[in-house]
Amino acid sequence: MRKTPRQLTALLRAHRVSAPTADASFRVEAIDKKFRFKGFVTIDGTEYEAANTAGKIATFADVDAFVKYAAGCVETGSGVYTVEVETGVILVKPTPADMVAWAADEIVRLNVRKTAQQAVLADIGVQLGLMTGWENGNALQRAKKLEVQAQQTTVIGDIAAIDNEITRLTP
Repeated sequence: MRKTPRQLTALLRAHRVSAPTADASFRVEAIDKKFRFKGFVTIDGTEYEAANTAGKIATFADVDAFVKYAAGCVETGSGVYTVEVETGVILVKPTPADMVAWAADEIVRLNVRKTAQQAVLADIGVQLGLMTGWENGNALQRAKKLEVQAQQTTVIGDIAAIDNEITRLTP
């Protein structure tokens, strides 16, 4: 069933008479590769398709736009909007016809990415060198150094993941 914002407001208000802390649940479904969505609101176990005030299916440019819509008519008591996002097969990569050629191309692509990540890691190393002693500095210095160290750990992990994928793809 399709409902306008005013209808959704009335439905949630009526449901809250018997269940004062009840909230709606939300999901969006991608409708094209431009990532436009249509939205759905579930109130008291019934799912409604979000409509505009003219009764047409409401489409949303992104999930944020849907959350604004939902917050305007079926606000949650906590201000938390958990939205399930369904993309269906829109994001699924096609299966390569020639797996051997695909694996070879993928290894080349991964090696390019690895080289880029190694450059990022080298830059992080220079930054950390300039931060010598910041672990004993003021709160902002300590926080900045911890953030850069977390970036370093993440990039090292990404390079390891690239190496593992290259190994997996190498015959």
